[in-house]
Amino acid sequence: MKKIMAVSALVISLAVLTAACSGADVVRKYSPGSFTKIVAAYPDLVTDTTKTDHYFSLTVDGQTMLKISHDYSLTGANDIMIVTPLKPFTDAGLDPAKLGDGYAVSGDMFELTADYGNGTGMKDTVTDSLFDSVTHDRSVLTYHTALDHYGIKLTNGKFEYAKDYTNNDKDIVFVLAADPLKAVGVDVQNVSGWVFKTMQNEDGSSIDVLLKPYDLPAK
Repeated sequence: MKKIMAVSALVISLAVLTAACSGADVVRKYSPGSFTKIVAAYPDLVTDTTKTDHYFSLTVDGQTMLKISHDYSLTGANDIMIVTPLKPFTDAGLDPAKLGDGYAVSGDMFELTADYGNGTGMKDTVTDSLFDSVTHDRSVLTYHTALDHYGIKLTNGKFEYAKDYTNNDKDIVFVLAADPLKAVGVDVQNVSGWVFKTMQNEDGSSIDVLLKPYDLPAK
């Protein structure tokens, strides 16, 4: 009887601990809502072409964009992509033939790609599509304290957005890791339209990045 009670107590303790850990994941809990508020306030940011190519596209300037598959099982290694004009990178020394995994060139566009497995089925909204990546791997979701940003990691970059777009001057930020680009010939401090910066990772380590930030107009 004592043994049964001890086992029961252990099971209950583990259940409470699991629930506490789950409840403590405030980044996972609140980050989808912040993204949804941005796209709801600025609906022109998002184009839905899921019926023809399976993607939602998010762009501020019509050039650099985030493409998000609504069904990861249909898009192979290209579930989420940062797509941006290629010319600034070739002008800065990029040799496209040297690009490795996580990169692609399509016509005059440069792509950073990310594969999050087969996903959990077709999604109806851009938010659900974006966060299917987190279902595959929780570690791709980040919180950048210095900028008060949530982020989704790609293979060689990140998409970040403001926790509160009404109180931030960098509402959407595209982030490219600089070192892999430098390794294939890019003068990373001189890519037109991109800002070179040394930043801190979530673990406190330093990383060189190229940034393209956008301050959305006040509503």
